[in-house]
Amino acid sequence: MRPEIAAIQARRDRELRSELTADRGVSKALARFEDRASGWGFRQRRALLAEAIRLNRRMAPQVAAALADCRAALGFDLPVEIYLRPEPVYNAFCSRGRAGPLVIGFSSRLLDEFDDGELRFVLGHEIGHALFDHFGIPMPITATIEDVGGTLVSRAVQLRLFVWCRAAEVSADRAGLLCCRDPQVGATAFFKLASGLARPSVQTDLDAFAAQIDSLASTPSAMNERVNDDDTLDCFSTHPYTPVRVRALVAFGRSRPFRSAMGAGGDEGLTADEVEQVVERDLSLMEPSYLEERTAESERMRRGLYCAGIAVAAAHGDVSQSEIGALRALLGAREAVMPSDPRAVVEELDRLIGELASAPLGRRAQLVQHLTVIAGADGHVAEEEYAVMADIATRLAVPQEIIDQTLHASAAPMD
Repeated sequence: MRPEIAAIQARRDRELRSELTADRGVSKALARFEDRASGWGFRQRRALLAEAIRLNRRMAPQVAAALADCRAALGFDLPVEIYLRPEPVYNAFCSRGRAGPLVIGFSSRLLDEFDDGELRFVLGHEIGHALFDHFGIPMPITATIEDVGGTLVSRAVQLRLFVWCRAAEVSADRAGLLCCRDPQVGATAFFKLASGLARPSVQTDLDAFAAQIDSLASTPSAMNERVNDDDTLDCFSTHPYTPVRVRALVAFGRSRPFRSAMGAGGDEGLTADEVEQVVERDLSLMEPSYLEERTAESERMRRGLYCAGIAVAAAHGDVSQSEIGALRALLGAREAVMPSDPRAVVEELDRLIGELASAPLGRRAQLVQHLTVIAGADGHVAEEEYAVMADIATRLAVPQEIIDQTLHASAAPMD
């Protein structure tokens, strides 16, 4: 793989892949999968040969040209077969057996309604999975395969496998961007996939679409009762939220590594580390939130949110019922009570702040974003409330811009 291509792989993808490959449980699961799959051949390819149309250059010259461009952009020279399935929705997929070609499939609607640039983005994304060998850890079967004693992979490693899957999608999106060469084209493809509109009657506002994640991050998600994580949490999804992927794509499209891969060079744009910080902070939104977990760290974060929320609410006088209501939406009724002495709660925050500052950046950023829910509970954020939020953000080493971004994204978007 060319150095400039290897450099586009998401840091979280690369680091987790190395860690997971060395895990004993993952190694056992992969061996069990190999044992079960051995001798069966590539069954999905056989099914596609029976039920779909395998495209060739004469049938689909547009697809052949796009594939040739993607091969050149990514330096990918392994065999590829492309199939067309009669489906009324936008869909694309890829798979690869232990031997044989990379198989890519498109729905008939996608192939009919995506333009050349969008098609190159989707093709490049699918090839990216092969380029970075994401098929080396088949998911989700690796996380769930069992023997007589239960799953071979521990619960904690299962969660990390799904985190890796989501980071792998970011890497594949970057491969797609190298093929279409334009972040706006990639974002338009995402917009079509998310909206289902072939010719959108609304404009594709790339920054506004990406900013949806700021509203999502501050959305209340209190859980008054213990729940089964498998049924409720996004941490068992193999794909990131679409706005997360769009913002990751926007950030990478404005980065020095992208300019370098495009042959532009120079010192303009975001550094690789700045891009990865954006990606990793947003990906953390799909990991179990401190609002949902029941661990010592999450309990401390929840108490910190209560104390910080009271500090913000009390910044311009008495704590109102609407502000307590916002805290209850986040924490639940049992943890968000009206304080008899708000000053004592603020003093508790001063004692807690050092412990909160040692939490991962994603969680600290979420806490600051959740404070905007409390500050805006009465429909207006007072200057005193903003000042307290900014002070808390500074003490937690969270960029103050996160407050501004979240408040802006949560305001009336049609204004």
